[in-house]
Amino acid sequence: MDGKKKRNVYFDNLKVLLIILVVFGHVIEQLRFSNGVLLGIYNFIYLFHMPLFIFCSGAFAKPDPVRGVKKYLIPYVIMQFLFGLFDVYICQEDGFHFLDSYYVLWYLLALVVWSISIFLFKTKQQPQRKSKQTGILLLSIGIGLLAGYVDWIGKTFSLSRIFVFFPFFILGYYCNREDYGKNIVNFIEDFLHQEVHKNHRIILKIIAFLVLGGAFVLVMLLGNSINTWALYGYTSYAFQGYTVRFRLLQYLAAVVLGLCVCLLVPEKKVIFPSLARNMMGLYLLHVPVIKLIEKTGVVEVLSCGSGCRATLLELGYGVTVTAGMVGVWLAVLKISGKRFNHG
Repeated sequence: MDGKKKRNVYFDNLKVLLIILVVFGHVIEQLRFSNGVLLGIYNFIYLFHMPLFIFCSGAFAKPDPVRGVKKYLIPYVIMQFLFGLFDVYICQEDGFHFLDSYYVLWYLLALVVWSISIFLFKTKQQPQRKSKQTGILLLSIGIGLLAGYVDWIGKTFSLSRIFVFFPFFILGYYCNREDYGKNIVNFIEDFLHQEVHKNHRIILKIIAFLVLGGAFVLVMLLGNSINTWALYGYTSYAFQGYTVRFRLLQYLAAVVLGLCVCLLVPEKKVIFPSLARNMMGLYLLHVPVIKLIEKTGVVEVLSCGSGCRATLLELGYGVTVTAGMVGVWLAVLKISGKRFNHG
């Protein structure tokens, strides 16, 4: 977004929260295998954080394929190559498949495809009716569900994730994206065609908090019953051993939990405004940093423990590394004065 334009403080707060969850989720990723508490936290985060992140991208997306190629595809190709070299020569990993998007890079490729899609679905010169928007949203959901039945739709070019998470991008794109003063309560008011009273807003926040708390407890109780790999959406149903019913529940959970998170996000006093404007660098660079930290053997040491003490140590590790990377990135932004704008 152009620096001269007024930023949406609400969405900036939301995006800062989400990028922190992205980093934290990746930090504890390897520890979840040995700790049920971390597994529950990890699964809970993955139920909503990427769908909501994609929703935000859709809310500020523009139907401009050329912009999408310049902003996302070129960096994708460059970083795909560099990360491949990093894995082979620094991390000493066996090999690298260039056609399979590297870790977090699938998101850049997806944004390119989604930008082209909304260009085909809608242009500024041809505003659409609500009925057509609903049809396109339902179509995207149908594509996301049907993609799981096709075995060859998987990691290559991130096809599976592009299809699976497309509905959230479309949903964000159709949520009054051009009114940058909007927040989630305003969207609800538009849907209901009436103003939500201040007291009712407080009630909504309480309900949202209770729903999130209840969902967290449920996820913790389910434990290994939740197919963590299915939450990634990068393979077919048959490959990971789950069904279309799970994906439907995943969609429902993402919408409900995402809405609850949105209701609890503060609307004023943006948290880390420089981070909100410059998330892409942190999004891209936190993964190699985590891999380098893991090369020290700290994850193996932490994984050997058990009980409450081990859980606290592992949580402390996750929080400390996440806070450290966010802090270093904020310091880099302050010193450099440059922007790596995520939009």
